[in-house]
Amino acid sequence: ALDEHAVAIRVIDPVIVAASGDAGALLGVAAPTSVEEMRAAAAALLDLGPQAVLLKGGRLPAPEAEAAEGGAAEAAEGRAAVGMVDVYADAEYGVVELRYRRVATNNTHGAGCTLAAAVAAELAKQVHSGTGPLQPLEAVRAARAYVAEVFAASAGGKVGTGLRGPLNHARALWRGGSDGAVHDEL
Repeated sequence: ALDEHAVAIRVIDPVIVAASGDAGALLGVAAPTSVEEMRAAAAALLDLGPQAVLLKGGRLPAPEAEAAEGGAAEAAEGRAAVGMVDVYADAEYGVVELRYRRVATNNTHGAGCTLAAAVAAELAKQVHSGTGPLQPLEAVRAARAYVAEVFAASAGGKVGTGLRGPLNHARALWRGGSDGAVHDEL
């Protein structure tokens, strides 16, 4: 259907195994559990034909993620993980580790979908700006900045009764408060 409508840019979020294992499922192997395995999986997925690949590393074990951020000492002492790493791959830049700080929140439901949608939006902005060829890595970095902002706004809030609450996309309307209530007029 995409080919019939001449859609040139496609951002695909393959939710095959929700919350874990999509890269492994696509490759017919176990889900990556380390940055090195993510790097190998990203390169292998790139070999299948897409122009770029992004693997989200939010579910890496804490010591692995911390080592990516240079926080191995904190991990060894059993403190909360501070480092996160995603892995991006394309023909221009090769395999790139994108590092950022972990936000302490249980409100993470929808993080992968949010990231994919934000990447798509950033690519669309590039297309409509008419400033030249697409820069997928820059789109990913801008999308990651948006997601980091949403994670920060989601910390401390409580929505629903499940273990994982949703991300707070309405962060401009929500002014803190752990009771989960919207504190500004809609």
